[in-house]
Amino acid sequence: MEEIRNSKGQTLEEFLAAYDVNKYPRPSVTADTALFTLAEAEEELCLAVALVRRGNHPDLGRYALPGGFLNMDELALQGAARELQEETGITGVPLRQFGVFDALDRDPRTRVITIGHFGLAPYGSLHPQGGDDAAEAGLFALDAALESWSPQAETYRVYLTGLSGQGELMARAQLRYDELGSHTAPLPKGPLSLASDHDHLLLGALVALNALPRRRAARLLTSTAPQLYRPALCTLEEALGALPGEP
Repeated sequence: MEEIRNSKGQTLEEFLAAYDVNKYPRPSVTADTALFTLAEAEEELCLAVALVRRGNHPDLGRYALPGGFLNMDELALQGAARELQEETGITGVPLRQFGVFDALDRDPRTRVITIGHFGLAPYGSLHPQGGDDAAEAGLFALDAALESWSPQAETYRVYLTGLSGQGELMARAQLRYDELGSHTAPLPKGPLSLASDHDHLLLGALVALNALPRRRAARLLTSTAPQLYRPALCTLEEALGALPGEP
């Protein structure tokens, strides 16, 4: 069979041998993860997310979702799981992608595109410990609230309270509407915001979590404590009830 050649007369092997990988600028790619679980806060059940405090620039000292740059030999899911282990010590939690975040100014170092992931860990199974470039890691109770509404956009606040005395944070982002439906969008950072555009990522992960049937999410979260199944349903409704979607 005659080999297929391009307009320059090259076979695929010849084309690849001559190809210059530096011909076009290449963005860096990261993977970030919003890992949710159930925890106790003041003797009440709450929905919580694992956060790390950045130990290096940029956003030194701010809290963020665990994540980092992908290696050339791994899939995004593999990179997300590796970074989660390196920064928090957490392993073995199934993860799913929920979106790509590519604002041109989201990272001052270079052009960085991130792939967002989320996962659900059973009650009592998470004990995050800071590692790699994370100065510390911990669980934060969360609650999403609608701040303002218009036909074009809804602005949400996500209140975050550290369960080990880390203090309080407040993430803000929008859910915007157009002809194709809804999509999340970032807002300017405030003094209590997460690092980079992780307010935006966190809202995207909460929207993805809210899209799961409540009963399925509750079963996953209480697989280690089935007696908490019904309280978990109430906890999910309290934390996510302000978000649009079918429970």
